Amino acid sequence: MSEHLITRRQLLRYVALGTSAGLLAACQPKVVEKIVKETVIKEVEKEVTKVVKQVVKETVIVAGTPKVVEREVTRIIEKVATPVAEEITLAVWNIWGGTRVPMMDDMFKRFSEVHPGLKVENVLSPGAERLQKIQVAIAGGTPPDVPMISQAEVPMFASQKALIPIDSYMALDGVDYDEYYDYAIAASQWQGKTYTLPNCSAAWALYFYNTEHYEEVGLDPADPPTVWDELIDAAKKLTVMEGDTIERLGHQFYHGLPNYEDFWFALYSNQGKWLSDDGRTVTFNGPEGLEAAQFLLRAMKEIYGEVEVYQDWGAVQGGLDITNPFISGNLSGRMGGVWEIFYISQGDPDLPYLLGLVPGTADGGSHQPAGGSWSYGIPTDVPHPDASWELVEWLAHEPTAACWFMQQQGRPSPMLACNEDQYYYDTFPKTWPVVVKALDNAIGYPLTPAHSEMVTRLTQALEEMNFGVKTPEEALEWAATECQALLDEAWEKM
Repeated sequence: MSEHLITRRQLLRYVALGTSAGLLAACQPKVVEKIVKETVIKEVEKEVTKVVKQVVKETVIVAGTPKVVEREVTRIIEKVATPVAEEITLAVWNIWGGTRVPMMDDMFKRFSEVHPGLKVENVLSPGAERLQKIQVAIAGGTPPDVPMISQAEVPMFASQKALIPIDSYMALDGVDYDEYYDYAIAASQWQGKTYTLPNCSAAWALYFYNTEHYEEVGLDPADPPTVWDELIDAAKKLTVMEGDTIERLGHQFYHGLPNYEDFWFALYSNQGKWLSDDGRTVTFNGPEGLEAAQFLLRAMKEIYGEVEVYQDWGAVQGGLDITNPFISGNLSGRMGGVWEIFYISQGDPDLPYLLGLVPGTADGGSHQPAGGSWSYGIPTDVPHPDASWELVEWLAHEPTAACWFMQQQGRPSPMLACNEDQYYYDTFPKTWPVVVKALDNAIGYPLTPAHSEMVTRLTQALEEMNFGVKTPEEALEWAATECQALLDEAWEKM
């Protein structure tokens, strides 16, 4: 049997999953044309006890035409099902609201078809409530069967022994570490053990820019800024003022006013580091970090002018969704994550824009720190850990679910093979190569149990810098002293 098996990497390279153009379909007339094909997927070399035929409706754009075609793809999935004595319902706590709810429901329905006896309860936990709810549930001995966990939280949960190591499950089901980007799987690990599987990729740092605005002011859309000074110059040209009021802003930082993620992008694109490789020593206050902070302060003043002027503009703009000012045309360029592509496809699929890499220094290049993204894990006290693993593997490794879910949103996966799918290049020919390059340029950094508290301290320092309470030097030194104390305390408890 083994000589006929295909690997996941081969499957995804040669067999398109045919996915997320459906996001664009709602904006165009739909011509229904049913096509049926079969794809055989085999998990690992062991006896197959369950064969399921699934019909999934997908929409695709016909190359070279505006026609949107709906097709039915029939997949035959051969998988070893976990035998269960009685029906089990697994609760999945996640943040995937809005248009992602039906996508999740679709994956759960197909999961139950492949795993008889296992049902899934989709529990939406908004971002502001998610972590606290998980912590309270774990402390009370009633954790969710599969919680969605930020990889930045893995050291905290793992050091508290609140999660089950999943390495033995991975070995049994043939889930290889090298299927994931190095930094993606590393962020799910703590002290040599793996505690979660990532389901999102950390493409945080992308430069979105409006090509029509570029042309309007004489900038070349094919030549976006690659270094700090070029970014400032372009932003100033793109900004439109009406007296003391901003009518159109030339550039917006990730958090509006420069914040911790803007600092990280600048730090790593200036050859700096957040922490030492062993995660025990703060290093962001070195010369590279100081230059990064000074750049952010200078850029904010030259692009925004007075902080209050920017705040007045920001107060009348939309949110961080399809109403955001880049989509509405009130913003020419911004630093954003890859999920912005999804918002654009929903808010204005005809928006004339391109992507660039995060600008850096001539010596530093373009890099983003990769401390992980979203993942799924198994709490220690769940009643059915084997069944929970089956669902974790489905959501974060099974191509017809894990890859499909990311492709439906136009977002990259933490699995390399998913991102090699030709669909991405056909559907996003101008932007997808930049996304892949950003992922390739990402640099992982150590995560520690003190991570969230350290981010809070750095955020406070940068806010004080923005408002003139502290100089860049004072802000970084204060943050470094505070963060080092938090690190030392966290390591002493280990």
